[in-house]
Amino acid sequence: SPEGFVRRLFAILALAACAGPLAAHQPVVYRVPVTGVIEMGLAPFIKRAISEAETVGARAVILDVNTLGGRVDAALQIVDAVTSARIPVYAFVDPRAISAGALISMSADSVFMSPEASMGASTVVDQGGTKVSEKAQSMMRAEFRALAERRGLDPRVGEAMVDETIGVPGLVEPGKLVTLTTAEAARLGYAVPVSGFDDLLARLGLSGAEVVTPRPNWAEHL
Repeated sequence: SPEGFVRRLFAILALAACAGPLAAHQPVVYRVPVTGVIEMGLAPFIKRAISEAETVGARAVILDVNTLGGRVDAALQIVDAVTSARIPVYAFVDPRAISAGALISMSADSVFMSPEASMGASTVVDQGGTKVSEKAQSMMRAEFRALAERRGLDPRVGEAMVDETIGVPGLVEPGKLVTLTTAEAARLGYAVPVSGFDDLLARLGLSGAEVVTPRPNWAEHL
């Protein structure tokens, strides 16, 4: 009957009105992939993803890191975007953050590492794998030192990821670069061990959050 239809219509509208506020209060997390080679297209992508997350009121950005490194200039642009973000940015190393990937991870507010992950080995080399000038190494040591000090960590550990002449008692003797396992990073306060991404969300108090995974656009791919 027309009266029955009207009642059902009002019931549907009432349910929609109730669902709106509930959906609006669901926390949002941006999960941003940092994978493959760190190159110049990745920097604007991560900047855009952080900006979008800030605009929509996301609770956090999580950098999903799995890389053997890449261009230092691109990594430094990403570091600047991360450290200037207006919302928390976390790094999830799964399973490795090597070279420029370690620098990016260290710039986050906290680092989380999956079981048997690794982070470090950040000496600056050229495309042929040859160690470059001391000027570049000094710059990279300073970047790691500054990021470690920002988080209240022992800066020698970060510097030892870049310079094999720096020893860290109880960790590495001079002559070897530092690459931290998950257990070592946890012991030194450099990372928090987690069993996976869901465990990470739970530790942040964000279980059940809506997870948004942005993708590079055509210009960033190019």
